[in-house]
Amino acid sequence: MKHTPTEAYTPRLDLIALAVIAISFAVRYWFVATGQLNLVQDEAQYWDWIRRPQLSYYSKGPLIAGIIATWCKVFGSTELGVRFGSVIGMTAIQTALYLGVSRVWRQYRLAVYVLFVAATMPLLNGLGILMTTDNPLILCWTIAFFALSAATRNEPDRTPSNLPFYILGACMAVGILAKYMMLGFLGLAFIQAAILQLRGQLPPRFWSRFLLASVVGSALGILPILAWNMQNDWVGFKHVAKLSTGQPKTFTLRVGPFFEMLGAQIGLMAPWWFVFVMIGGWRAVRKGFFGPIGSFDHAYRRDLQAAIFFWPLWTTITLWSLKSKTEANWTAAAFMSAAILGGMALMRWWNLPERTRRARMILTGAAVAVTLFIFVSPLAPFPAKYNITTRLKGWDNLGMEMQRLAQTEFADPSTVFLFSDKYDITAELAFYTPGQPITFCLWTGDRRMNQYDIWPGPGRKRTGWDAIMVRKRYHDGIQVEVLDLFESISPPIHFKTSFHGEPAREYTLHLCKGFKGDWPLNPSGRY
Repeated sequence: MKHTPTEAYTPRLDLIALAVIAISFAVRYWFVATGQLNLVQDEAQYWDWIRRPQLSYYSKGPLIAGIIATWCKVFGSTELGVRFGSVIGMTAIQTALYLGVSRVWRQYRLAVYVLFVAATMPLLNGLGILMTTDNPLILCWTIAFFALSAATRNEPDRTPSNLPFYILGACMAVGILAKYMMLGFLGLAFIQAAILQLRGQLPPRFWSRFLLASVVGSALGILPILAWNMQNDWVGFKHVAKLSTGQPKTFTLRVGPFFEMLGAQIGLMAPWWFVFVMIGGWRAVRKGFFGPIGSFDHAYRRDLQAAIFFWPLWTTITLWSLKSKTEANWTAAAFMSAAILGGMALMRWWNLPERTRRARMILTGAAVAVTLFIFVSPLAPFPAKYNITTRLKGWDNLGMEMQRLAQTEFADPSTVFLFSDKYDITAELAFYTPGQPITFCLWTGDRRMNQYDIWPGPGRKRTGWDAIMVRKRYHDGIQVEVLDLFESISPPIHFKTSFHGEPAREYTLHLCKGFKGDWPLNPSGRY
């Protein structure tokens, strides 16, 4: 198949791509290395996991802990050490997207448009800063996506290669260790392959190699997770099941939460990219499912795959908010295909003869400006109640207050432990308190289980110790679960943190003296 003039390769395209990727990396590295934002709660929790390595963990597989442990050996247990995996991971995602579109699909100009959309999508920029499980998941998802493209290519003049299947299997194994969502890739891959099979467009021996790669890769990924759950009453699987189905209750349409979810999706894509993704997604459906096709029509295969890996996943999760609670980032894996669909629509729009240079520059400038604003927003002088980053600030200040109280309010600071009734505060205390002590999460009846409930509490060996309890927001009382744990507990101490001199979050502290050695366990089975 001959390339059209718009698909012709030129080294200039690679140079443009290299510049976009390098600038994106530099901005993300600057943001993280200069401490513009404290660790978010889950990041601190994942860091705490590395101090007690396990085959898996309560809510996620072990990969996230392994990545953080690797870079903390390079940069220390610092914000940069925790987050460098996300910085370099997003660089790898952008590289995989560009190379996949340009080298596997051989759509050289399209690859630049796709890369630009991906580099200016708010969600993907956020995932390039915050060390979450979505970062390695999307990397594995992206590489597997283009491995599947190569594996389903049917060209009579070429001998089918086994390499794409090796890559696919490896991505399945590593991706599952990052997040269980990777298993959904196989369902979408099966749909694509089945459609190509019905149209006589699969290469010889595809199914045997695909099934072998899928089974072996998935088994390798899920084996350590399965082994850990067998040893821990299957709590990880129970947690995922409860999280996805919600609490049992009479079914009602949750119209308000649905529009909140939809609004979040528009914001995470950026409104203009949302429009381009919807347009590109519709055209991909029209081409992939209803348009005329040829046996080796690259555009048809491209559109079919992009549509399959976006619409079912993104639509299902977004609509699920009508039934149960959902988180905006649950659709993250679909954003890889969203960037491709948006890039397709952008290239078509850019090349329309009626498009003026002014319109192109306005769109480009808006996308770049919003992206840069994301990185400087933590420094913006917004009032605390309007600044969405306020809840992510002030943890280092809280840690310093813990040290001050331990040294000034207790006879022996070395026999003072820290705890909270929330896993997120527990993790942040562990990271930001000088010396990074082991901290504990108190079981109370108003929360569900977390990783700290699986680990030992302070136990008998700390009998007689003192402690500081930290609670979110201001409170005037104390939970009944705490009253019998200590000989004495101080009245509430209200403490407001600050970040770079600006007010941040509010907490209630209690000085607890004379730990009796008993620590409540999780009796309810709430997952």
